Amino acid sequence: MLLGQSSQDELLGKPWRLARQMDDVGERLSRLALKNYHVFVQSQQCSQVVTAELQTIAGNVNAVEAALPQLLAACSALDTTVHEAAKTNTEIQYILAHHTQLMELLEIPELVEACISSDLLEEALDAIQFAKTLLADEAAKPTSHVILRSLLREVQDATTTLRSKIIETLQQDLPLAKCLHLVAYLRRADAMWSPVPSGYEEALKHEFLDCRSKWLAHTTQGLATSDPYHHLMQLIDAKRTGWFDLITQYTAIFGHQQVLEKTDTPLCNWAVRLVVDLMLVVDALLPKIDDFGSIASVLEQMLFFAGSLGRVQVDFSSLVLVAFEHHILERISAQWNAAVSDFQAALHAHVQPKAAYSATPIMLASFRQLAMSASQDGPPHALMAFPILAQLTNGMLSSFNDLRLCTLNALRFRFSTQLQATLERVADVLTTFCATIGVAPAHSDDPRCLDMQLLKLTQVLQDEWVPYMLQCFDVLFSTQVGLPSGLHQARVQAALCALLPHP
Repeated sequence: MLLGQSSQDELLGKPWRLARQMDDVGERLSRLALKNYHVFVQSQQCSQVVTAELQTIAGNVNAVEAALPQLLAACSALDTTVHEAAKTNTEIQYILAHHTQLMELLEIPELVEACISSDLLEEALDAIQFAKTLLADEAAKPTSHVILRSLLREVQDATTTLRSKIIETLQQDLPLAKCLHLVAYLRRADAMWSPVPSGYEEALKHEFLDCRSKWLAHTTQGLATSDPYHHLMQLIDAKRTGWFDLITQYTAIFGHQQVLEKTDTPLCNWAVRLVVDLMLVVDALLPKIDDFGSIASVLEQMLFFAGSLGRVQVDFSSLVLVAFEHHILERISAQWNAAVSDFQAALHAHVQPKAAYSATPIMLASFRQLAMSASQDGPPHALMAFPILAQLTNGMLSSFNDLRLCTLNALRFRFSTQLQATLERVADVLTTFCATIGVAPAHSDDPRCLDMQLLKLTQVLQDEWVPYMLQCFDVLFSTQVGLPSGLHQARVQAALCALLPHP
């Protein structure tokens, strides 16, 4: 019923009715509460329980909120670990899927090492080339796998081992074909991982010669050294064969690179070094060889050795001749000086009282009797009358016999000069002896008189001995007639003539 349609009385009675209704509701509510009081108790208890639980939940929520950053960090770490594990698992699955191919790749370094140890050098190079073709491009990428980079390093190390093996093999006794193959392998190995430098061929020549030189040195290590002559002959024979083989190998390998009329510097340096070393050995051993026949044999072998290498443009005959000329000149000069020294000692022994009885006599018989006969083929018979002069002649003839075995035409002038000095020294020895004892050669009726013996000795020296010595020398160098000579017979005879008495 609408308020506008109600009467005044009705409107005045509304509050009362509303109050009554409120009292009724309150009464009913009281009866209901009394009747169901336990429900309110339980409700209150539940409210308290809920409040406590809510407080607990609030504490737990606060704890969770405080632990959330740590939880987030742990979740992030877990996520990272999971991703890494997934990546690792993916790689493992990839490796397992390509297990066979991977095992074949891993066996490449071992295969190369096995080929090297079995001297299968060409197969080793082929395996290295295969690995380079297969792995080099992939390993160069930033995203390449560590296994590929490791494999590539191992193959590169194997290449270095292979090169060392080739160098070691080159130091052995090898035929030409084997040397050709080894040098070709060496070129392939050096060009495998990087371009060769501009001076590579020169360095390769030096390395080849060094390796073969070690083999040459090894070939002469077992030679006996007790006998200098036999050691030198064996050394020359071994070096002749070895040098010729080595130069032949070098020419066959590098000869195509030689330019016409251009010197091969590495070969020349090597040849000069070996020739110098050989000549040092010869110079050291020659003084230990006493027999001139043996020296002549060594000279012949050395000249044959030097001449045979002329076929490969390494003729060192001139060096051989210079070394032997110096040695022969010294040996013969020493023999001549020793003979003159013995002659001087024999003369001075006659003026020493204690040695006079054991001294070699100056003259045994009259000069006139022995001078009646002479031989054109041998020494003058007059020399036999003078033991000290015969002793001097024997010494000179012995040296001439030695010189005959090793007559070198280039020594003619030097020997002539040395012989001239020797003859003049004989005259000086006799002059000094006469001046020392105060006796001059003079005629005497007593043939045992010292001045008479010195007179006869001087005459024989002037007329017989000096011409005979010059004749012997001319026989040795008969093929060089007309060439300059240092001999002056008149000078020696003039020195002897000065001792003779003048009318």
